[in-house]
Amino acid sequence: MSETIVNYDERTSQLKQELAIDYGYPSGDWWEISGDGSPEPIYSYNKPAHDYISRLLNTDTYDSQLQNPALKSYIERNIAEAKKEQERLDHGWTKSPEEIEERLNKEPHFIKTFYQKKIAWFKKNRSPKKSNAFLTGTVKKALLRLNKVREQQSVRPYKLLSAYYRGVWPHLSAMSRPRIKSLANEIASRVELLLTEQLDEHGGKDNIDKAGMIAVYREIASEVFSLKVFPPGWNVLSPKPGKVTDDYDLTPAYAALNRTMNPEWWERQLWRLRSDWREALLRASNQVHKKAHPYISAEAFQEWKEQKRKNSDFFKSHELIDEDGNTASLEDMVLSSISNPTIRRHELMTRMQGVEYVAQHNGDVGVFYTITCPSKYHCTTYGGRMNYKWNHDTPPIAQKYLTGLWAKIGAKLHRENLRVYGFRVAEPHHDGTPHWHLLLFMHPSDRREITKIIHAYAIKEDRHELSKFHRERFNFKKIDPEKGSATAYIAKYISKNIDGYALRDKDGNPLLDDESGKPMTETAKFATAWAARYRIRQYQPIGQPSVTVWRELRKLNNQLISILTENKQYNPAKPLNLEKLVDDPQLDAILAAADAGCWASYILFMGGVLIPRGDYAVKLDYEEKDEPNIYGEIVERVIGILVPQLGENGRICTRPKTWKIQTKSNNKPKETQTKKTASKVAGGDSLAFLGGFAAPWSSVNNSTVAEFLTRKTGGIDRALTHSAFNFAIEKECLLADGNNIDKKLKKNTKKQTQPRELVDLVVSEFHKKGVFINRSEAEDMLCGNDISLKSEIYRLLINGHRLNGKMMRQSFSKERRKSKNLYINPSRKLKAQISTQLIPLIESLGLDVPEKNLINSLMLNNKIVLSDAVILWDGESLSYRQVVNGKESNKELESEKYKQRCADVLARINKLRKGE
Repeated sequence: MSETIVNYDERTSQLKQELAIDYGYPSGDWWEISGDGSPEPIYSYNKPAHDYISRLLNTDTYDSQLQNPALKSYIERNIAEAKKEQERLDHGWTKSPEEIEERLNKEPHFIKTFYQKKIAWFKKNRSPKKSNAFLTGTVKKALLRLNKVREQQSVRPYKLLSAYYRGVWPHLSAMSRPRIKSLANEIASRVELLLTEQLDEHGGKDNIDKAGMIAVYREIASEVFSLKVFPPGWNVLSPKPGKVTDDYDLTPAYAALNRTMNPEWWERQLWRLRSDWREALLRASNQVHKKAHPYISAEAFQEWKEQKRKNSDFFKSHELIDEDGNTASLEDMVLSSISNPTIRRHELMTRMQGVEYVAQHNGDVGVFYTITCPSKYHCTTYGGRMNYKWNHDTPPIAQKYLTGLWAKIGAKLHRENLRVYGFRVAEPHHDGTPHWHLLLFMHPSDRREITKIIHAYAIKEDRHELSKFHRERFNFKKIDPEKGSATAYIAKYISKNIDGYALRDKDGNPLLDDESGKPMTETAKFATAWAARYRIRQYQPIGQPSVTVWRELRKLNNQLISILTENKQYNPAKPLNLEKLVDDPQLDAILAAADAGCWASYILFMGGVLIPRGDYAVKLDYEEKDEPNIYGEIVERVIGILVPQLGENGRICTRPKTWKIQTKSNNKPKETQTKKTASKVAGGDSLAFLGGFAAPWSSVNNSTVAEFLTRKTGGIDRALTHSAFNFAIEKECLLADGNNIDKKLKKNTKKQTQPRELVDLVVSEFHKKGVFINRSEAEDMLCGNDISLKSEIYRLLINGHRLNGKMMRQSFSKERRKSKNLYINPSRKLKAQISTQLIPLIESLGLDVPEKNLINSLMLNNKIVLSDAVILWDGESLSYRQVVNGKESNKELESEKYKQRCADVLARINKLRKGE
């Protein structure tokens, strides 16, 4: 028996050393739909390895050993001991209050601080028995729920990226924005390397065929999938039954691969993932419910408020400008759009009232339905306690359940030839789980059958947990016109999820929310923040024409009135002048209905309710943009409306101007002159800068793979001429200690004088992005030099290539002087000069601060300003000048003051270094 066991152990160890089984890999074009509805690859074991091991294990000698009962018992004991050891590691800390508290202290600060405050209160105001009960009860349950949620947030190392970041991903929810940005740059670089390897495996980027490109895309997509990020373009390029390689368009593949190499794209995806996972952990730790913070965590709500504040500051400091130089206030534009909660509420009320009038015109009846998710989607009970039935799903997954449920209901109604129209409202329970309210209109004879179908589907899942009348999952109420209108009934649900307007009782007291018990005027902000956090659409029409066409028609009416006013053909005192603004009677009727704000008339003139979207009288008209976006895609934009029955004459442009965002002109006095000069220099065509709106500030723009993908997409360079150039502002980050500044900075030994208009243009474009440089730095960049600001390196690219003074002068000046642009590295010598003067100072003050922090600050800014002194670096030596009434004095500081001020500088740097 012992020999058999030894043989088994040795053989198992030998097999592990000879051939390690891979965790899994996507098997060709086999893909599945996961539980949340997203496609994932089917992972199977490495088939050659599996066959090899099976062949060895199926030999007669070895098979006879495995059939030995004693050996089987030995294997089972080992498995049981391994499971027991794993159980001890996973749940060994649950035995005593001390171990539970120790385990809690290992959690991130946003988890442990919530319970540490409560534990401190229990220990101070209650007996040890009460505090221990809180630890072994509430805290223990929360920690076990956190472990389950983290299992869903982990990644399996079946691909290269997931294997490399397997240890990083569990900490993603605790990362800050700078750490996410750094991680995004790192992943984008690794994806670029993987893409280069894949292209080489399929014959190289110049010889790859269509099948090879699809294979490369799917391999990169599987790498992105492995990090729990949905790859771009997957809905179009995923394998589909009956679809061969020739049926695919490669343009989305090139654009998708460009995105996967873009650090900014990764930063957005990772920050969204981090925010969702962090919120899931906060819900799991019972920090989101009506007794803590309803709908959304306090941390997420503060982030939403801060983002709103930043948006408001941006709108106030920027303006819109068109091709003719006309400007408009960006803040006024935003406040006059549906981004304004008041306007959005008014528009929704108008539309709902219009639908009700249409229903009365058709003789239909209205029913108000409420559909709720099963208990397993709720993390807490109604009272705020942890729900043991919770399956650790998030609100977006619950929203997908409701969306899928409504799709099934709609399919069933269509099969039974039953039609409904109206509105759907999504709002949160106090724990953040969504539920739906539906105001639906239907024929009176169909009301019972439609209600029966919706009820049957709503209670189908987990029906055993429901009471007799199923009101926990489904409820309905018939709208009685004698008691009140349907619009009045749903008005509360509109206002409580937008701005809380007019939600007071007869005595003027604010109405309380049924979910949280708090005033609706307060919870309205929570509901809006909840929808923004989880990207849930709060209001959706059913069976109605497009509201975007409605808005374009209202815009067209205003434009026509402006034209008539300019031609002195419009008199507000005589509305008959507006009897007919367009020649087509139907279009004129639709235009009049939209201008009057009558949604009911608009629906009837458009063709009515419950007709296919393509059959409406007026549609949106699109055109392709002149320039591709930063990923090489030629995207479409709305330019106006289209009346199909009028043919080519039915195309009406409502957006004739192209607006761009810029900082307000009062902050940039030379803006107008700069733009006029730039237009003159470029031969009438303004310079197209690929920063901000066209290209990311990233070194990926300069990679050969990116150039290959750009060339395949139709090209950013396709509309360029010799006199109109595409600039890109490229940015790289320095290391924390600035050690890579020597390797990154590029300088030309000879500085050439650049055209004044170009210098102004570069300064202007930097100011647009919130980076302020002077004219000298702009001239350096136009000569092909790099500049470093705030621990970041900036450079200019022209058509994807590095700039140099010779190129610029040949393009924009008649004089063509030769210049030698040599690469030198002056920073090491500069560091040595500053260090020689700083080391004695630090030693004399007795400070333990690395001098390199101060060196880098002086190299980047040339001076450090204190409250009453300035430390200057003139390129050769340090000087210290006193500040008197805001002006620098030529008198140097005395020795003691000099040491004190230097100590202040180093102390500040030390604090910054420690993050204080």
